[in-house]
Amino acid sequence: MLFLETDWTIGMQLNEYLRTGKGDPQALLAATWGPLQTEEVLDALCWMRSYNIQNPGDTIRVFGEYLGAGHVQVSDEVANYVRINAPERLDEIETRYSFLRISGEIDKHFAWYSCQRNKQRFIDHARLAYQLIAKLPRNDGHELALQYARFILGFYEYEGFESLDLDHRMANNMIWWHENTGDKVVYWGGIAHTAKDSLLTTGRSAGSYLHEHFGSGYTSLGLTFHHGLGADYIPEPSAEFAEAFLGEVDLNAYLLNLNATQPDAVRACLNAPTKIRVIGPYYDLEKVRR
Repeated sequence: MLFLETDWTIGMQLNEYLRTGKGDPQALLAATWGPLQTEEVLDALCWMRSYNIQNPGDTIRVFGEYLGAGHVQVSDEVANYVRINAPERLDEIETRYSFLRISGEIDKHFAWYSCQRNKQRFIDHARLAYQLIAKLPRNDGHELALQYARFILGFYEYEGFESLDLDHRMANNMIWWHENTGDKVVYWGGIAHTAKDSLLTTGRSAGSYLHEHFGSGYTSLGLTFHHGLGADYIPEPSAEFAEAFLGEVDLNAYLLNLNATQPDAVRACLNAPTKIRVIGPYYDLEKVRR
């Protein structure tokens, strides 16, 4: 199971592509944030689709972990569970979600909701819908419907109150999927979020919560590079950055096991404080120079 830092509903559509081949992965990636809009991510998704075709009994799934505003598809899935298992409650759940249902573009809904002075009424509708699902018969698909209802509630709670911890929510989402499926989980995201030690100035990272929960079962892999062309051109690093030292190796790509046994001099070098470049979705060279 692969988690990407994108909206949950986009993740659902990407997963449908991996499962059935339905949809255009390139078009779906165009709706994600900049770092995912690369040939490498597209190649990875196409490879996973090919793998699933060849291994129908051991397929890879992909999910988005952000509580984005595009929850129309999710609310439809919840309503469908009610329609099948408790049709007498269908009007109630549809009434709750009709109050929350987005109209128009997702970004405009996000901006509109952010400007609402009384967000509590939206949160109340989402919470009552969640509580309704929680009390329904636990038939096949109930846990997934409940998680979808939790997702919708989480969006309105998080966007309504900035003090809530987004990384904690992302970690809880991944833990839930692991516990309810037993699948191994790969979390592909920015190293400031995946690192076991918190690198964020805003609080703890998702990786720190995952390490706290799984212990040695969670391994963090840091990805970096020397220079190259992405959405912006990233120049060669200056000498004080670890990327300058790591880039001296005459290999296009390699893995470095920091936990392996090493000579004392190498271990001392690796244990010494250093700086790495943590590049987000945008890179402003002029700002870096200033």
